[in-house]
Amino acid sequence: MLRLENCRRRQQRLLEHMEDQELELVVLANPKTIYYFSGVLVDPGLPHVFALRASGRSLLCTSHEPSRSAVDEVSVYTCHSLERPFSRSTVDEELDGRVCQAVKGIPVGAGSVALEYEFIDFRLGEVVRALSPQRLRNITPVLDEMRRVKHADEIESIRAVTVLVEAAFAAIKSRLEPGMTEYQAHAVIYEAMVSRAHTSVELKGDFASGPRAIGGGGPPTGRRVRPGELYVFDLYPTFRGYRCDLTRTFVAGVPSALQLEAWEHVAQTHRLAENLLRPGTPARAVYQEVRAHLDRFTAIKNASVHHAGHGLGLEAWESPWLVPGSDQVIQEGEVIAFEPGLYAEELHGGIRLERNYVVGQDGLTALDTFPLEL
Repeated sequence: MLRLENCRRRQQRLLEHMEDQELELVVLANPKTIYYFSGVLVDPGLPHVFALRASGRSLLCTSHEPSRSAVDEVSVYTCHSLERPFSRSTVDEELDGRVCQAVKGIPVGAGSVALEYEFIDFRLGEVVRALSPQRLRNITPVLDEMRRVKHADEIESIRAVTVLVEAAFAAIKSRLEPGMTEYQAHAVIYEAMVSRAHTSVELKGDFASGPRAIGGGGPPTGRRVRPGELYVFDLYPTFRGYRCDLTRTFVAGVPSALQLEAWEHVAQTHRLAENLLRPGTPARAVYQEVRAHLDRFTAIKNASVHHAGHGLGLEAWESPWLVPGSDQVIQEGEVIAFEPGLYAEELHGGIRLERNYVVGQDGLTALDTFPLEL
């Protein structure tokens, strides 16, 4: 769980931005950014609002009284009640009213108001109408940039979900065999994660065996893994608000000489990462070095590749993006999912090996330890 003292530090960073940009109020509705600033894991299926005034006063409008929070005031709306019927409409209406009470005291001529434009789908209509359209700004790009550098509590949260994925890798590697369906492999993975977490886990990822991996992946199907085929397991579950994004590739049976050769070439890319993922390095330069190395695998012609990696944290895909069109620069403190891969029919699938690294001034720290071997 996020530490409340770090949530308050993050609020202070936001307040500094508000002062610089003459913002009187910020209204956030994304459950993930609400957790980031308040320390409260809200139900993502319901609407919630975190509001921060330029004075430093914070408000959380939510569905249940939290046991702990880094906010000054909590306002709980009626979610479930025996007293009257309730629906999404009644929830939205009550939430609108409570947030309006918080914002209507802003004097005319005060600073601007910033909203998460991408997360006002819960019909915060009255709130938007209560604010002058001329003063509204979108705060999402600022928050995305702010979240790139991770605090210690965020890294601890990523480590916590990494442990679950490594338990899943161990379980499926010991049980994968020809004839197993993709969804049976998925069930083995999910069972291992739940057993380790002692609760349910939101699991997303790519579960692609054989030629399906060449096309990109996707959810598991009823396809049966054939002898000698590769199965790519790219897992990015959510646990206690945070994600990791890890990939291992296993073979159903005994790997061929070509598969082992390709695996060694992809694995070498991770040994190059120490010099590639450095603060101040352009993201496009990392991609170019990774692509040049993968292209030197001449045993296969026209092997397909993809991006070299991306940031992660509250989301499985965050900045920076290691792609040729990126103008981003790697920063100290970012967590990067580094995922080189080669895919070809001659390999009977693809080999993708993804690890998660914390970028430090003096080098990388890997957050995962599970072996890369086929």
